[in-house]
Amino acid sequence: MKFKSEQSVQDWVQSLVDADGLRDVIDGVEELNQALVNASSDEFWPDFPIDYLTRLRNLEAARDVLSELFGLELVSKNSANLSRTKGESLFADLLYCRRETSHFVIMEIKNRKASARETITELLAYEQELLNHMPFSGSHDVLFVVVSRDFPTLLDHGLTSLTTWNRRKILCLKLDDDGESPRLKIHIPNVWAPVGQSVLPRMGISTAYLRIYPATTMDSDQIYAVCKTAMDLLVREAERGGGSGFAMIASDHLYPKLSSSPYVIIAGVVNPYSFLPHAETQGFVERTTSAVSQYLLDPQRRGDLTYSWGWLDCDRGSARSYLSHFGRPAWEGFGNWSDFRDPRRWRHPSLTPDRHLTPVFFDFWGVLGDFARDIVKTQGRLRAFIPGFAKPGLDWHYPHLGVLLLDDIAVTPAINAGQWTFAALFDFGIRLGRFCAISAQYADADDRVQKLLQAGLFWAEADITRPCHEAAWRYLSALEITTEPPRIPIGAYESGAQQVANVSSFANWIVNEFIGAGYPLLQDAFATGLSCYALFDPQFDPFGTDPSMPGVKRAATARARDWLRRTLVRATSEDTALHSRRELAARLSKIFDGSINVQLGQEAGLAAVDAFPEPRLIENLFEAIPALVSLWHPQLAHTLAPLAHALFDWDWFEQQVRERRSRGVKNPCVYLSANGGIGVGEVPETYPTPHITDTAKEVLFVDNQTSAEIMIAVTWEALRAGKFPSSGHGNRSPIGVNGFEAE
Repeated sequence: MKFKSEQSVQDWVQSLVDADGLRDVIDGVEELNQALVNASSDEFWPDFPIDYLTRLRNLEAARDVLSELFGLELVSKNSANLSRTKGESLFADLLYCRRETSHFVIMEIKNRKASARETITELLAYEQELLNHMPFSGSHDVLFVVVSRDFPTLLDHGLTSLTTWNRRKILCLKLDDDGESPRLKIHIPNVWAPVGQSVLPRMGISTAYLRIYPATTMDSDQIYAVCKTAMDLLVREAERGGGSGFAMIASDHLYPKLSSSPYVIIAGVVNPYSFLPHAETQGFVERTTSAVSQYLLDPQRRGDLTYSWGWLDCDRGSARSYLSHFGRPAWEGFGNWSDFRDPRRWRHPSLTPDRHLTPVFFDFWGVLGDFARDIVKTQGRLRAFIPGFAKPGLDWHYPHLGVLLLDDIAVTPAINAGQWTFAALFDFGIRLGRFCAISAQYADADDRVQKLLQAGLFWAEADITRPCHEAAWRYLSALEITTEPPRIPIGAYESGAQQVANVSSFANWIVNEFIGAGYPLLQDAFATGLSCYALFDPQFDPFGTDPSMPGVKRAATARARDWLRRTLVRATSEDTALHSRRELAARLSKIFDGSINVQLGQEAGLAAVDAFPEPRLIENLFEAIPALVSLWHPQLAHTLAPLAHALFDWDWFEQQVRERRSRGVKNPCVYLSANGGIGVGEVPETYPTPHITDTAKEVLFVDNQTSAEIMIAVTWEALRAGKFPSSGHGNRSPIGVNGFEAE
């Protein structure tokens, strides 16, 4: 049966609805549901890639409309005028109401090549006329179905804009009448150009402080109440504006001596101008690809738009206007969340915000709000991954959870993708040592000193949250680790001695059970970080009078020199792969300003290392030297339990691989990370890779969760069937994590 006219298609659709059989001719329902399984699964922690957000919104919109396509009553068809205003003509192809839910469904039918302008205009016009009859209806009250033979670029873009950013519920159905009987295939618009983002770019969340210089008659409780209302106004107004961001109220312990107010509002927004420069550096976009790219990435302009973006009016000035009734408000302290959380802040000698600002209340809006609320409402996921936060009433307003969620999407984690590298373990040791010292000091302090230490303690707790969770997740997945990790209670500090004992017990478990004797250099990395944290934070020895510090410096210097010597040997050894030797040589030369030249030979290099003075080694010990060792030393590897299931959105991964190939990437791959996550990346051209015979059917698969990466060619069919080549590796569902508990 071949349809010759639009009316014949409409009559066919109407006959199906009348018989309650429309869903029986729709193909792709199972694929749609499977693609959404992982997004709501308790067994996987969701990522926040902007590349995936539009697809997820389109999938959810299609599912929501699909669930309403039964029990429909016909309201009108294209022979009846919808408008109640004389002289106006509005004729929807089909308009239905589902009495059970009072939802209206507008169906637009196209039998010829769809006109995007015409289709979008008609949908919005009919929606507006329904609003004329039913004012204040929401996006859940009016649903759309578009039936068309094709979905050209302009139409796909328009529909995606309506679903992703304007929250409309739209189901796209592609008509196919070439077979024995007509069918409708679910069509998911694919218009998002990848920017290769996993966490947000470094400038991805712009931040600022909204301070109030209050009237002298107000007490602390009144100022908090005023700030809370101002923050609520900011969040609600910004939500309506369509952006995404967060706001929190923080207590300032410098009040009243050095600060004018006991509370400050810290706000941040996702900066849309930060993505394209990041995508360019990652090879996802070229400046010549479009007129907009040329404008945004112009060398004389590319940074200006990020810094000059006037996001402070995201709430139309509501918060500032409200605060002006109670004092003088002012925006101050402009920056970004990545810098706010960067570990390099520890080394700053001045009073950084994390030493005097303690968050007391959080909120989110836009896509960030969706992310935070989805995490909280999926309690099974909370219990599986962060059980310390799975408590009645504990939600995104709770400061520790708010910071954890922000860090998760905007800060590259120390243990990235579950990979326990040399540098990650050294960093974890520093974080744990700082936390131990600050929490022990806090436990033994009086009320006045505790108030001064409160901010530093909060952020020290936040700094160890993710690494402790990663350790607990690995424990639950690793077959070799059989001893349960000791708990580190957060917020319950009985005494300094008890706190030192708690952290020491956990640190011993990390060294002996988690790392184990098979990795002595990794044990050394963690233990060195744990013992030398004070070298990188002036607050622990502000006057240089601590008698223990010279010994700490000598030990740290010896470790740094030893690690450098080992690296140099690797960089000059024929046993090291050529591409690794080249990378090590380049990094050594760059970090030490050419004073280490591998081309001069191993002996000359070792002599240069031995001649380095202590300050230079300590300076580079914080980041550069551990990163060098990570380039050649195997990461911590365990035999991991099998993956819980294989219900990933493989259609999206396949799209991403095709996109990379179209941009000229030679070796795009699907990778299985050490924490059980699936992602899309690329293998450097210098690496030997298996040959792909058919790029439409095969893809490189990389399992990088062992010390020796597995890289093979595998078919998409095998991946969809859950036949991962690294059988016996992956993550169990981490129920009952014990490494960290919020009190």
